[in-house]
Amino acid sequence: MQNLYPLFERNRILKKELLWSLRDYSFAHMQLEYQSYGDGILNGCLPMVRGQEVVMGKGIVKHGGFIYLVTEEMAVPYEPSGQLEILKLKAEEDRRSEDFISYRLSLFLDRNAEKGEDELEICRFKLRPGSQLRDRYKDFDDMATEFDTVDVTRADWGGPEGKTLPAAVTDYYARLVLEESGSRPEDISFAYLCLNQTGAVAVRVLEHYVGSRLAGMGVPRGQRDMGAGDGGRAEREGRNRRLFDGLVRILDEIRGNRRRGKDRIGDRRRILVE
Repeated sequence: MQNLYPLFERNRILKKELLWSLRDYSFAHMQLEYQSYGDGILNGCLPMVRGQEVVMGKGIVKHGGFIYLVTEEMAVPYEPSGQLEILKLKAEEDRRSEDFISYRLSLFLDRNAEKGEDELEICRFKLRPGSQLRDRYKDFDDMATEFDTVDVTRADWGGPEGKTLPAAVTDYYARLVLEESGSRPEDISFAYLCLNQTGAVAVRVLEHYVGSRLAGMGVPRGQRDMGAGDGGRAEREGRNRRLFDGLVRILDEIRGNRRRGKDRIGDRRRILVE
């Protein structure tokens, strides 16, 4: 095993082996870095509302084992229809040329909730006539608001060991946790983990955190089961929804701790005054 490092110097012949080494290194680096990740968005690709267009930002996507680099923004126009609109990314492979393989990505809106094997969900929304589509949230549970809001909670994100919650979801949760005085040590540790990495949190970590926290809150076992069942697409998407709902419940409990803490301080102050 050897790695060739080309030396580009004057009057030297550029050999094909050196060009091959450049090709192999540039592609192999990305493939090796994300080889344990499932298909989906790996980084970036955040949807934004800009005028009458939904824009997908730059990022990295994995599909069929190949790493796609999204080096420029992609946009599609939208209109208020009151119906479910899903922003999808279609990955295509073209081998017709003898000189290269073309890996293409195309962005489009679709009202069909079913996804093809070559399609990934970026976000979804239902925009009512007369309303404005928004991509900023009032609170954590607002990320899954049905109408007039860009919902990224169901986006196809690939993490270590497979599909997982989008990084935008866990990052927002983590920031809110760090703002709350009622957060427990395990909440703070989980928040640091979320914010200290560029990609998504591994689904196994999410399942353990949400499951153990809900157990500590006295939630029955059947309601805190985050397992992926047979591993089918519908079951994986259902698991992500359960994980999000679990984070909503935990955040509510954290805020309840903060309010109870303030009440206890108020009681002590009243006793001292009397």
